[in-house]
Amino acid sequence: MTIYGHRHSHHADTMVKPPLDNAPRVPKNITQSRINNFLSGGGQFHGMGIHANLWSKRQSGIPHVELKVYSVPDLKRITFKEAVAQKFEDFKVDDDRSFGPSWSTHWFRVTLNIGRELDGEQVIFQWDMGCEGMIWSSDGIPLQGLTGGSDQSRHDYIVTKKANIGDKFHFYVEAACNGMFGVGANDAMVADPNRYFRLSKADLVVANEPMQSLYHDLSIIRGIAYDTDQDTSRARQALWVANEVINNFIGDDPKAIKDCIKLTQEFLSASTGSAQHQITAVGNCHIDTAWLWPYDETKRKIARSWSSQLDLIQRYPEYVFTGSQVQQYEWLKELYPPLFEKIKEIEKTGQWEIIGGSWVEHDTNMPSGESLCRQMLLGQRFFEKHFGKRTRVFWLPDSFGYSAQLPQVLRESGCDYFFTQKLSWNNINKFPLSTFWWTGIDDTNILAHLTPAETYTASVTPNEVYKCAKNHHDLESSNTSLLVYGHGDGGGGPTPEMLERLKRMKNVDGLPAVKPGSATEFFEDLEKTSGRLQSYKGELYLEFHRGTYTSQALVKRGNRKGEVIIRDVELLATAAKIYSNQVKAKYSYPFEEITRLWKLLCLNQFHDCLPGSAINLAYVDVHKFHREVLSESLTLRHKAQSILISERLSDKQRTEKECQGVIVFNTLPWVRSDVILSPEKNMKWSNQQWSGEYEYLLVENIPGLGASGFLENISDSNSESHKKAALAYVNKAGHYVLENQNLKASFNLDGQLVELIDKKSDRGNLIPEKSRGNILQLYEDVPTYWDAWDVEIYHLQKYVILEGQKNIKIVSEGPLKAEIHFHHKISDVSSIEQTISLTCIGERIEFDNFVEWHESHQFLKVEFSWDIVTDFATYDIQYGVVRRPNHYNTTIDSAKFEVCGHKFADLSESNYGIALMNDCKYGYATHGKTQRLSLLRAPKGPDEHADMGQHKFKYAIYPHRGNFSTSNVMQAALEFNTPLSIRHAKGDDIQSGHVVPSLFRIDPPNQIIIDTVKLAEDDNGKGKQVILRLYEAYGGKSTAILHSPLEIKHIQISNILEDDTKNYLEEQSAGGFHLTLRAFQIMTLKVDLL
Repeated sequence: MTIYGHRHSHHADTMVKPPLDNAPRVPKNITQSRINNFLSGGGQFHGMGIHANLWSKRQSGIPHVELKVYSVPDLKRITFKEAVAQKFEDFKVDDDRSFGPSWSTHWFRVTLNIGRELDGEQVIFQWDMGCEGMIWSSDGIPLQGLTGGSDQSRHDYIVTKKANIGDKFHFYVEAACNGMFGVGANDAMVADPNRYFRLSKADLVVANEPMQSLYHDLSIIRGIAYDTDQDTSRARQALWVANEVINNFIGDDPKAIKDCIKLTQEFLSASTGSAQHQITAVGNCHIDTAWLWPYDETKRKIARSWSSQLDLIQRYPEYVFTGSQVQQYEWLKELYPPLFEKIKEIEKTGQWEIIGGSWVEHDTNMPSGESLCRQMLLGQRFFEKHFGKRTRVFWLPDSFGYSAQLPQVLRESGCDYFFTQKLSWNNINKFPLSTFWWTGIDDTNILAHLTPAETYTASVTPNEVYKCAKNHHDLESSNTSLLVYGHGDGGGGPTPEMLERLKRMKNVDGLPAVKPGSATEFFEDLEKTSGRLQSYKGELYLEFHRGTYTSQALVKRGNRKGEVIIRDVELLATAAKIYSNQVKAKYSYPFEEITRLWKLLCLNQFHDCLPGSAINLAYVDVHKFHREVLSESLTLRHKAQSILISERLSDKQRTEKECQGVIVFNTLPWVRSDVILSPEKNMKWSNQQWSGEYEYLLVENIPGLGASGFLENISDSNSESHKKAALAYVNKAGHYVLENQNLKASFNLDGQLVELIDKKSDRGNLIPEKSRGNILQLYEDVPTYWDAWDVEIYHLQKYVILEGQKNIKIVSEGPLKAEIHFHHKISDVSSIEQTISLTCIGERIEFDNFVEWHESHQFLKVEFSWDIVTDFATYDIQYGVVRRPNHYNTTIDSAKFEVCGHKFADLSESNYGIALMNDCKYGYATHGKTQRLSLLRAPKGPDEHADMGQHKFKYAIYPHRGNFSTSNVMQAALEFNTPLSIRHAKGDDIQSGHVVPSLFRIDPPNQIIIDTVKLAEDDNGKGKQVILRLYEAYGGKSTAILHSPLEIKHIQISNILEDDTKNYLEEQSAGGFHLTLRAFQIMTLKVDLL
């Protein structure tokens, strides 16, 4: 405030040179307090600070702002066209009305009238309803997102650059009753279904541009003073300048403000040196595809966030924004086509960067190898189709650790660079590198950068810029880093304030040099300018969020089962199309259906969905999509099998019409035998054993990637002699025993394994003395904060063993399958039933579980101890394995107290080992001789109902001769997870013997495994080009011959994106194609048929 027209003075004698300061020197802490008050957005001294003067004019209410509202019923999210056709009612900001409940939508029709006071001004519309919203033009174009409240706020929309008296502006605001981070009610982040919001502001304002410019200047100067080394001359000068600005500041005096800006501009004009750290700043907008909101709200978040960025791109010519997650681009294309088309045009200018390459920013711990491949195939093909290019940068800033097979998958998918920051969240050891070569299990390298700013939601502050240099572990080799800025998780992205700060920090003394640019440009420059970089081999294990391997068990089950059955569908549909071509039968390869199912499965692998860290409402959709994957895959599989049954038998000798039997499909690439249940009731084919009304059958020698028929009442369904039978009995010690020709397992009255004998080995009891197996344990599970995410190291100190109820019984004595069963009451609200079984030919003991689970902050595990001496365990991951220590020698070792594995964890010494397998679990803990499999958790946030209810799952123990590398553990685990598929058939549709020969076969089949068999993406369903995905499973270079009965034109080594490489395999004179794979190599073959 100007006081009687006078200017402020200071106590200084300017008659001498240099001037004499007659005021006392103010201590630094007091100066900082003064500056904080001056720059504060509130508080008792707000009227004396800069915030009170940021806006020169403000108008609200009628006649300036006219509002009408329509509230959408039943929590529906309707289109613009539907909304504007509704009846709107008058509304004023000061009406006593709140809007809700949570997740509801309210459309506002806004009319603005420009009066004399705003003539010639740039007019801004300010809106704050405390929730998210989007401004739509009157003709239905999304213009900009809005974020209410004070956290990550975006209130301002520029109505016109130059207003004229009498102008009228009409537009709509779509208000969504959820905040940027959903509607969480507490620190558990559980969604509150009854949140309500009030419109507090709908104003027309004019910016005081000199004042706002001064504010942005001061934010940089204060940052240099506070957040860099405060003892440097530059930091001390910054403090002095900020204080001097306050001394000269008079809010309503333009000359005083001009003098203040002169002070700040002189300070900021001092440039940094050429040897300073160089930072590339790229805008981004991390939108969790579901987290504290469901998928459908994400679709609106994308439009809100990306429309805001398109607006900023027009206002700031140097601004570069990068957008990831191809699923989000597809949603935008389907729901907001004008925005998608605008992004396509802007991308050509270089201001919008497509990045990531994967369908979503997925978890990389739990998806299968083929899922990792499909994430990239779906994503890169979309980019190529709609943008004419692929991305070279794999962008995954927020996932919970990174698989050791990822470098190879990325390189095979066209990506040369990898970016993240999540390892900065480690809670035990600090990750030692910033810029490095990341090396996978097959020795593939990819150039990696972890931003030293340790965030993907930077705000472009001096503190973050300073951290880029201070925290960089590899400055001597690479003096550059990437600053990734913009509001995120819930979307939003960069704001004008961030871009104003970025402009001011481009080249200012006291800070590293900062320039806007793309992530691709950053990595390309890194390649050119970096010196010798270190390599980091193996997984990038996140020492945090270890509970995500187990939370939301039903989601994990849906993922594993979905991956298995889609693989079945693709194989059988490929075979059906090829064979139908041969006999000129009608069958359409279901390419679109399969693609849709893969998209759903990949969507559910998003890094807050599959890990189990989203709200309950999000899981409604996740479970629905998993059910669709399973049910539709079953239908597609049935159709393909029906074609194979009918058409493959069309030229063969028909069976008498009264005959019936089963056709058994084996979708794994080697010969299999097993005990199955007849698909028909009340049959007496082998007349040996039943489960209720269904008969057990022993089927043998089903060809790999093929099928065999077994007729009733003949020797197809073998009987077993007592010598080879599976038996269940009680021995003299009172133990319950399962035994066959391979194994003998004894259990106490609590179902705990007390003896395991491998009859083909002389090792004796595989259980150490005074130890047991199959011990069910309940751990108290209370993390420090992140409930669904974390299980902490101290949980291992507090648990109980579930025992003492002793109600085990024999339910099947054999001879095809022996079973014992027990029921254990865990608590007043939870219980577990377990059936333990062994088949007559089985080499594994299976544990089939049904759990009624209603616990709170408890963690259910099962433990086995083995007479094995080793210092590591081997865990199944995507297309290979990783070894991890089974001791706590260092903090790096002990930090891996809970780790992720897929189908098995193996504990082996030089000549013997035991694998612990499962059919839908991912969490393991191994220490010394003890293996634990994590079964169920009971977190209460952000989903308050997480894991409550009924669960089914299986695990098994598989003893084997030799160590892991010389075993067949991978094949055994695949068999455990991939059941034979059984079809009842009769009359013309059944015959004995091979019905479908092996489509492809590897000889020998021990190390190289065929995983995926599908038609090529560009085959267009013709059945003339087949894709095979193979991998070396055990960690050693291997050669084999690929055989097939098909008429093959040629085979070329392709990649995950199915590119033509002209790298052809040579056909052997004796038949087949010679293959050589290095350790853990993934090989994609493109097979052209005649």
